[in-house]
Amino acid sequence: MEKVLIVEDSKVFARILIRKIEDELFFDACWASNFEEARYLLEENPDNNTFFVALLDLHLPDAADGRIVDYVISKGIPSIVFTGDVESEVRDRIWAKKVVDYVSKESPDSLDYLCSLVRRISLNKFVNILVVDDSSTVRNHLVRLLTAHEFIVHEADDGACALAVLERHPEIKVVIADYFMPGMDGVELTRRVRRRRRKDELAVIGISAYGNTILSARFIKNGANDFLNKPFSSEEFYCRVTQNLEMLEYIQKLRETSIRDPLTSLYNRRHFFEAAKDLHGRLTRGEEPMTLAMLDIDHFKKVNDTYGHAVGDEVLKHVAHGLGNRFRGHDVVARLGGEEFCVLATGMEGEQALAVFNDLRNSIERSKAKAGKTAVGVTISIGLCDKPLGSVDAMLAAADAALYKAKRTGRNKVVRAE
Repeated sequence: MEKVLIVEDSKVFARILIRKIEDELFFDACWASNFEEARYLLEENPDNNTFFVALLDLHLPDAADGRIVDYVISKGIPSIVFTGDVESEVRDRIWAKKVVDYVSKESPDSLDYLCSLVRRISLNKFVNILVVDDSSTVRNHLVRLLTAHEFIVHEADDGACALAVLERHPEIKVVIADYFMPGMDGVELTRRVRRRRRKDELAVIGISAYGNTILSARFIKNGANDFLNKPFSSEEFYCRVTQNLEMLEYIQKLRETSIRDPLTSLYNRRHFFEAAKDLHGRLTRGEEPMTLAMLDIDHFKKVNDTYGHAVGDEVLKHVAHGLGNRFRGHDVVARLGGEEFCVLATGMEGEQALAVFNDLRNSIERSKAKAGKTAVGVTISIGLCDKPLGSVDAMLAAADAALYKAKRTGRNKVVRAE
C-alpha cells in the first residue's frame, strides 16, 4: 500500500506531520530521523518500497546541504523539501534538484499546503496532460517538470498531431500549447479544441516566448483558461497547472451535487446503483476484474449515545473522507445510508483487494475523528465480493453476508465472500 516517507530530525515536528497525514489524508507515514535511518528504510527493508512521496528536511545532522534530497530522488521517489531557509539562493538550489516543491517551516499554514501537495501527488498519477510544442528542447523540459509531479504526459509537435492525440485520449485534462508552431499556431489549436471540449472539462494553458498582453488576450478570447510567458520558473508553472486542475475538480464537484450525499459528499445510493450496473456489465464481459465492498462503522450507535449526533456526523464525515482519499476517480464510493458505505473498485480482486481494504481498515483505526475538542477513534468492518455473480444485487448480498460475518466474529476485520 502507498506510504509517505518523512525524514526529519525534530521528533516534535515529525509527530505533527505524521498525525496530520494520517488523520487528514489517511496515508501510512514512515519516519526516519536521519540519513542512515532513511537509507535503511529504502534499501534494507523490502516492505517499505511503496513510498509515493517523501517529505524531507533539507539539513540533517548526518547529511548536510540536501544530500538526503539527492539520495531519495535517485530512488525515483517524488520529494517535497521543508526548510526554515527560504532565501533565493537556497530556493534555486532546491529547484535544481528537481523536487516537487519546497515548504517553509516558518508558518503553521505551511502544513496545510504540505498536505495539499501530498494529496495532489497521490491524484496526479491518474491525470493526463498533453504538451504541444514544436521545439523538442522545450517539450522535453515541460515533460520532465510534469513527470516530477507524477502526471501522465502525452506529447505532440504540432497542432494536427495534438488533435489526433486528444481524439485517442479523451481522458486528457490539460493541454499546454505553444503559440508559434508550423501549420497551426497555438491560438488556432485552442479554437479547434474548444469545438470538442468545454473549458469546464479540459483546461488549455497557452505559452509563448513572445508573449504580450495582446497575445494573452487572443488565447483567452479563443478559449484558453490561462497563459504563461516563457521563460517561467518551475514554481510558477506548477502553481498554474495545479490551479487549473483544482478549478476543473471544483466545477466537477458542483456538477455532482445532485448525486452526492449531503453530509459526506460521497456518491448517494441512487447514483451507486446506476454506476454499478454499468461496471457490472464490464465485469461479466470479462473486460476487467472488480471488487464490491460493504463497510460499516463498528459500534456507531455507541458513538451517538456517548458523544451526541453532532459528533456522530463528524465521525461519518471522517470515515467518508478516508474512503474518498483512498480510492481512484473511476471507482465508485458511496454512502448507502446510516453508517453503511459501499465501494466498487475496478481492476482489483482476490489477495490484492484484501490487502487494499485491510490497509484502509488499519488507517481508519489509527486515525481520529475530531469534533471541536473531542477526538474519537473508530473501527470499521468490511465484507468483500470479487466474484462476477449474476447481478449487482447478488454481489451486494454476498458482500453484506461477508460483512455480517466480520461483525459476528469480532469486528474490525475484512472478510471475503466464499
